[in-house]
Amino acid sequence: MRRLLLLLIMGGGAGFWWLRRAGRAGDAAPEPAGGNAPYQQPRLGGEIAPELLEILACPLDKERVERAGNFLVCQQCQQHYPIRDGIPVMLVDEALTPEQAATAR
Repeated sequence: MRRLLLLLIMGGGAGFWWLRRAGRAGDAAPEPAGGNAPYQQPRLGGEIAPELLEILACPLDKERVERAGNFLVCQQCQQHYPIRDGIPVMLVDEALTPEQAATAR
């Protein structure tokens, strides 16, 4: 009987501790680090350092890329890699064909 009573008391204390640790449903959630600023989509374009442009290559065929507007274009396969907020996105999944890039401008 004592063991059962001891288990109930310990279990209740652990449950109380867990609820207190996790917070209650009515408590306000902590704000994100960025404050109340709404999320903004990255804008296409931006400046790229010439030194970076010299070492970038197409991930598909490892050929040189050149800047064409808001994209880096592979000289071999003509894939267009977007530049978002000055950061080249050299991911095959993000690459556009010349036709798709023409409509994205």
